[in-house]
Amino acid sequence: NETLQTALISLVAIWFVSAVTFASVIKREYLNTFYSMDTASTYNRKRFLALREDQELEKSKILSMHSDIYAKWGDTLLKSWTLGNWSRWEVEKPAWFTSKWIEAVPNEYVPYDFRVKYKKTKGKVSNLKRRSSLQQVKAMLGEEEER
Repeated sequence: NETLQTALISLVAIWFVSAVTFASVIKREYLNTFYSMDTASTYNRKRFLALREDQELEKSKILSMHSDIYAKWGDTLLKSWTLGNWSRWEVEKPAWFTSKWIEAVPNEYVPYDFRVKYKKTKGKVSNLKRRSSLQQVKAMLGEEEER
């Protein structure tokens, strides 16, 4: 019984020291994520709204995340942001406006003319889902997709 009590006290002490050490070395800006009730989606929506117009790099990072992060609110905020600024980005070519970033942007967030240019939709407006390797090979060979 005494051994068990000593082990329990030791483990609690180790946990406490670890928690204090962790809290002291973590970036202060992330400390609230351990007690906030915000989901990743809510947090990123608030973050997007708090960013200024000139903080496009930070805004662009949100679109690089998994689409579940912005699925509920992206159509109202992110879509209008990308549609309103895409032509300017084409001219200015900011450092973050790369082919990798463009590929991550959902089709409906890209203006129609550029959707054709980058997504090769052949004028189709509908959402493109990721294709399987077999479908990609068929597309390269010019075979029609089966529906």
